[in-house]
Amino acid sequence: MERIAVQFGAGNIGRGFIAQLFHESGYEVVFVEAVPAIVDEINRRGRYVIHIVGNGEQDVEITNIRAIHSEKVEQVAQEVARAEIACTAVGVNVLKQVAPSLARGIALRSQNPDAPPLNILICENQLDADQILRNAVLERLPADLHGYVHSHVGFVLCVVSRMVPLMTPTEKRVDPLAIRVEAYKRLPVDAKAVKGELPPIVGVEPVENFVGHVERKLFVHNAAHAILGYLGWLKGYTYVHEAMVDEQIRSMLDEAMQEVSEALIRKHGFTREEMREHLLDLYRRFENTALGDTIARVARDPERKLRPDDRLVGALRLLLDNGLEPKGFCMAIAAALLYNNPEDVSAVALQRRIEQEGVSTVLEKLTGITPDMPMHQCILSAYAQLKNRLL
Repeated sequence: MERIAVQFGAGNIGRGFIAQLFHESGYEVVFVEAVPAIVDEINRRGRYVIHIVGNGEQDVEITNIRAIHSEKVEQVAQEVARAEIACTAVGVNVLKQVAPSLARGIALRSQNPDAPPLNILICENQLDADQILRNAVLERLPADLHGYVHSHVGFVLCVVSRMVPLMTPTEKRVDPLAIRVEAYKRLPVDAKAVKGELPPIVGVEPVENFVGHVERKLFVHNAAHAILGYLGWLKGYTYVHEAMVDEQIRSMLDEAMQEVSEALIRKHGFTREEMREHLLDLYRRFENTALGDTIARVARDPERKLRPDDRLVGALRLLLDNGLEPKGFCMAIAAALLYNNPEDVSAVALQRRIEQEGVSTVLEKLTGITPDMPMHQCILSAYAQLKNRLL
């Protein structure tokens, strides 16, 4: 196999994170991208710059790259057939669209008896994304190749934690490939899903307790971001780092994070020192003023973030399942219900529903927390408290 890494998706994560890991590991990176302008720009330049901001800012130039439009199935398949590693970062809603070229590439690869297993890193922020992609690939292959897929293709879930804030329209016009990121570049992956040996890649860390790492990302990192977003909005802040240094918000955040840390320790066996170090590192990253991460970004789509299995309600349920009282997360859910950013479609819809149906009904419908559950009243009390004093 050649030192080629096929990267499906040249967006924030693909271009702003994974490509850097591949580049620093000595690979030629072949992007597979649906936006023609991005494909053309990558091929015209053959390089782009990642701006790493924070302490010790630096620019990292990513070279030895090219791009193929995602509709060119046969051309993409040829790259998959000879690649050493592949990765998807396209968004779970369009993940199945990767399957035709991936399946064709796997079929070609199966004809080479010397081809090693192909591991596909899946950076889609959904726990069943591996099943979605595997099933979509199998549907496009004859039955006699299914055994080959099961033995020679690893669908490897990843926990993506690097923060890559959205570039402004002005910044995109100046440079459509420009990207601003934090320095953090660890990528835990599901060790049990790997087929054969995973080639050494900078930042990639195979872990056995993968579900624990996924839940820590969702209920600590993602939940903390949401809490900062919703409380920060109530206080009129624009940036995450502003909310992070507000003493009142920080106190509320600490309460929720201590709650969920204890739950993760009980469920997954993390040590208290591990959780303490994880939180300290996360807090330092949230305080990165140069990143310019906005309240609007981390708070967006409150209806999705209030689903039963998402970062806030999922954490609350984790606490209850482990015999813990979720006072901090009751406050967090209440703050999410108060998010009324007029530029956020989901926030506008949420407030309209609350006006029409009442907060108690909306809370039940969105979260599954029914009026007969003690947490229902806890959240409503926190909602009234926040609404009346607006922090």
